[in-house]
Amino acid sequence: MTSLNRQRLILGVVVIITVIFLTPLVWMFITSLRPTQELFSYPMNIIPKELSLENYNYVFIKMTSFFRYFINSLVVTISTVVLVIVSSATGGYAFGVRKFKGQGLLFMGIILVLTVPYIMYLIPIYMMEDWMGLRNSWFGLILPYVALNLPWGLLIMRGAFSTIPDDIRDASIVDGCNEFQLWYRVMLPMTKPSLAATSIITFVFAWQEYLFASTLMSKNKWQTLPVGIVWLRDELQTLVYGRLGAMIVLAVIPVLVIFYVFRNFFIKGLREGMLKG
Repeated sequence: MTSLNRQRLILGVVVIITVIFLTPLVWMFITSLRPTQELFSYPMNIIPKELSLENYNYVFIKMTSFFRYFINSLVVTISTVVLVIVSSATGGYAFGVRKFKGQGLLFMGIILVLTVPYIMYLIPIYMMEDWMGLRNSWFGLILPYVALNLPWGLLIMRGAFSTIPDDIRDASIVDGCNEFQLWYRVMLPMTKPSLAATSIITFVFAWQEYLFASTLMSKNKWQTLPVGIVWLRDELQTLVYGRLGAMIVLAVIPVLVIFYVFRNFFIKGLREGMLKG
């Protein structure tokens, strides 16, 4: 097989996989723009005969609880990302640059945490939060989300810091940088792609996570968007696909925007942080 044919084959496979993954999202978007009467017509046209914003108007005007779920998700997700980034940046520096006793053993323990399915932590976390009174609060989700994402952040940031040449560190020390200045002013800016990759991975996890949110948050007031959409579906008493589609599209938009803005950093960060770490 020639090089050109191999490239065409790879391109064809990539296109097929892309279409498979994008089709449900595109179909959901089209469904959200269909008038209600057209949703139940037979046979249904792939392309709507007319476009309507009635489903979005219904979500924005009549579903006031939708915005409460959105705000809950926003607060929990942003708080989780900030805490994971700060912890990963400092911990990754310690593992990637500094040397201390038991470093290899401790990092091996972090890697082993990643091999355990995160559902296994649900019951212990539920029992601890119930005892501490953290259920049905933002902290009740922020703390578990940070704990579940921090190992990934440490893995990525350790790899990023370990790829920085020692000459840069030595030159900074000669110029009079202390430990904090070396980390904050010199080395941290050089790991921006890995910081972006860690942020995106954490954001997507916290934004779309359902199992912990549905278990730890039993009161409607504290539900996040994934669980809230299910609650709103039950409130409708029927499968009004257009309104469900509108809610899902609105929930997906922030993830798409974040990934599009930082896509180059994300790819470069994973390559430098995980593959080289």
